[in-house]
Amino acid sequence: MSITYRPMREADLRPAFDLQLRSFIDLDRRRGAHEVGPLPDPDIALLRFRRLLEADPGGAWVAERDGALAGVALALLRDGFWGLSLLVVDPPAQGGGAGRELLARAWEYGDAARGHVILSSSDPRAIRAYARLGMELHPAIAAKGRPQGIAEPDGVRTGGPDDLPLTESVDRAVRGAAHGGDVLAMLASGHELLVAPERGYALLRGGELRLLAAFEDEAARELLRAALARIAQRGEDANVQFITARQQWAAEVCVEARLELEADCGCVFTRGDVGPLAPYLPSGAYL
Repeated sequence: MSITYRPMREADLRPAFDLQLRSFIDLDRRRGAHEVGPLPDPDIALLRFRRLLEADPGGAWVAERDGALAGVALALLRDGFWGLSLLVVDPPAQGGGAGRELLARAWEYGDAARGHVILSSSDPRAIRAYARLGMELHPAIAAKGRPQGIAEPDGVRTGGPDDLPLTESVDRAVRGAAHGGDVLAMLASGHELLVAPERGYALLRGGELRLLAAFEDEAARELLRAALARIAQRGEDANVQFITARQQWAAEVCVEARLELEADCGCVFTRGDVGPLAPYLPSGAYL
């Protein structure tokens, strides 16, 4: 059957999540993983999909084949900053051009953006597709494991919605655009906000650091130490992703906490004016 393309609708949200799940499992298996996971939480994923559909309908597209979803693309635009939140194609439909067509539509949504960012998996097909866009490639590592010997520094506290102005000012300094309501969506989905007053913030859920931004490296180090200390106190394993060469401070703290560094995290692609993007660990969902 031929593939057609249309804007995403509310009724597509759960099928889009199911498609994402199949795609992630297929990628893990193709990479030779003996165990699949960790899998996305459906409640968190649906909140993310709904947030992007409502805030960025022009960047939300699906591919359809024989009445079922064959692919999904979600892109966001914040203050002239464009980011690709998701691009997945159902395994049976891969190789037929659906990913290329969905990416073209998502990219068009940010055609006039001053800067573009994509976080790529380690899938060679994804890296090749984004490299073809003429973007600058920044290889990344991940840090994983149970944090050890790390203490929470003074001056970092639990935050909440009232700290949104701080997050926006920090975001504008490091990437030229505020996350705004994206932070509130993350809080609504169970993320924990850590705040270094007037210096920076971080968001984590369980053992995963989902976003960190600060005005300077020392504040970023303190926020990452605080996040890892809280993860250790809960007896969980940590997962810190997309550490590029710009984030040497993050690599140093992860080594200090005795985490294992892995070189198969993927890549950060940038184009145009995206600010210094440092000190900064991006959100996979909201860039």
